[in-house]
Amino acid sequence: MDKNIPIDQNMIDYIFSHSESLHKVQKKILKFNDNLGKAKRLQISILQANFLQFLIKANKFKSCLEVGTFTGYSSLSMALSLPKNGKVYAIDKDINTNKIALNFFKEAKVNNKIFIETNNGINALKKLTKSKKKFDLILIDADKESYIKYFNYSVQLISKRGIILIDNTLWKGEVLNQNANDKLTLKIKKFNEYIKKKRINKYILPLGDGFTICWK
Repeated sequence: MDKNIPIDQNMIDYIFSHSESLHKVQKKILKFNDNLGKAKRLQISILQANFLQFLIKANKFKSCLEVGTFTGYSSLSMALSLPKNGKVYAIDKDINTNKIALNFFKEAKVNNKIFIETNNGINALKKLTKSKKKFDLILIDADKESYIKYFNYSVQLISKRGIILIDNTLWKGEVLNQNANDKLTLKIKKFNEYIKKKRINKYILPLGDGFTICWK
């Protein structure tokens, strides 16, 4: 059996206390999201954001694409790790959360690195594909019903050495529940089976709610 230590909140707190400190605006977004009730689940975890920052810095990435921005925690985390000429192209259909995110970006003084498109994810990705854009890192964290379509567009948009990450692929552990028949769980299971059969490098990492990482 693979060796894994249990990760509870005490362990997470220890990890954070011995890691790079969060930017003050990252902390501000987290505090803001804590007051949003169930909607907070739309935010990636701090560990996931830290992993994104590691990937960007270690690989010297310069361009990121995000499908599903929410209040901006993941976009901000990526922008903070990019070089001065780095860019994040963020897509989200919710104009209200986009405005909130933009205010946080301005406060952190990285708004020049981030462009938010208020649009349906599929429509925005179609447009980017037609313009033959390429990105070093793509994060998919939007409606689960469209995950397969988002992924297929991302394969066309990712650069040669790029990485695609997909959030929520362990779905609160429900992927193991043989009796689960709710729509979203079934969509995630279908997506995981789809990726399993694709001729692309892939791993599922037990970070947050499950992080699938793919590369060519």
